[in-house]
Amino acid sequence: TDLDNGCLLCSSCHDDVHHHGWDIIMGFDRHPWLVPPASIDPKRQPVPSYHRRTMRLDDTAA
Repeated sequence: TDLDNGCLLCSSCHDDVHHHGWDIIMGFDRHPWLVPPASIDPKRQPVPSYHRRTMRLDDTAA
């Protein structure tokens, strides 16, 4: 397990990932992107997640 590429999921999204063909990848922006199953998008194009964290641990205080 690599904590750097983990993300929190609600129970519904967790179920979608494990039982309904959805995947999650970490995007170029270091945020999770959702990959729909082929039944929804035959090309399986990743889409950015709706919720984005706005504060990062490496942010510096002014």
